[in-house]
Amino acid sequence: MNIIETIKRFPDQSSCIDYLEGLRWQGLPECPYCNSKRSSKRQESQRHICNSCNRSYSVLVGTVFEGTKLPLPQWFLAISLMLNAKKGLSARQLSRDLGCNRKTGWYLQMRIREAMRDGGDGGLFKGIVEVDETYLGGKKANHSKKKRQERRDNNLQVTGMQDKQPVIGLLERDGRLKLQVIDKAHGKTLKPIVEQSVSTDATIVTDGFGGYAGLNKIFREHQVLNKEKEEYARGEYHTNTIEGFWTLLKRGIYGQYHKVSLRHLQSYLNEFTFKYNNRGNNQVFNFLINKTATAS
Repeated sequence: MNIIETIKRFPDQSSCIDYLEGLRWQGLPECPYCNSKRSSKRQESQRHICNSCNRSYSVLVGTVFEGTKLPLPQWFLAISLMLNAKKGLSARQLSRDLGCNRKTGWYLQMRIREAMRDGGDGGLFKGIVEVDETYLGGKKANHSKKKRQERRDNNLQVTGMQDKQPVIGLLERDGRLKLQVIDKAHGKTLKPIVEQSVSTDATIVTDGFGGYAGLNKIFREHQVLNKEKEEYARGEYHTNTIEGFWTLLKRGIYGQYHKVSLRHLQSYLNEFTFKYNNRGNNQVFNFLINKTATAS
C-alpha cells in the first residue's frame, strides 16, 4: 500500500480503531484482562467496559500502540513509509515526514521493527540453502581518537574484520531469509545456527570458509565453492543471492542509518529480513498491521 492509499484509507483515529478491532476481534470484543466477551462500548472514547471485571479497555491494549500519544494515522503512515523504503528510512527522515521530533520517529521505528521480528513459524529451510557471513562496521580510520590512542598505547594492530560485527545469513533459494548477529565468525557459533534453522534433507552452499567445515556430515549435501580459485558457481549451486542481499543491506546501514549500535543491530536486521521475506506479498501492509495488533 502506497502513501496516498494509506492516507485515504485511514484519514482519522476512528477509522484506524475500527480497522484494528476488525482484525483483532472480528466484531466480538474480548477483555484483555479477564478474556470475557461481554462488554459495552463508550462511543465517545471508543473504549469498552467489561461486564465481568468492570475494567475499561481499548483494542490498543497489548499491542505496540498501547500507551502511545501519537495519533494512529501517523503510526499507519510510518508503517507504510518503512515498508516502501527498500534500503531503509532514517529516524530523522521519518520524523520530517510525520512532523514529529527525531526521538519520536526512532521510537516508532523500534516498535514497528519489534512487530517485524520473525517468530520462526515458517519451519526449517529446505531445498538449496545459501549460507554466508558478512561484517558490519566503520573503518578503523573513522574510530574515535580515544579508541585509536588506546590501540597505540597497547600496541594493538587490528587487521581484517576483527574490528567489525559479524552477521550470518541463511537464504532459502526463492524463499525465506534469516539474519542473526553473532559474537565471532567461527564454527562454534556458525554451525549451531545452521543446524537449528535448516532441514537435514537440504543442500547447503557456502564458500570455503573453515567455519562451515563438517556440515556435510549433518546435511544431505554441502557444496563448497572455492572462490580463491574464482569458482563462484557450480551449476545451480552459488551464493550470488545472499551476496546480492549483503549489498542491499550495507547500502541501507551505511547510506541511510550511517551508524547502528550493536545493541539494536538485530532489530534493524529484522526489518530487512521482514521486507525481503514479504517481497512478493501484496498484502504486506495488512499483514504487518495484524502483527502489530498482537505484539506488545
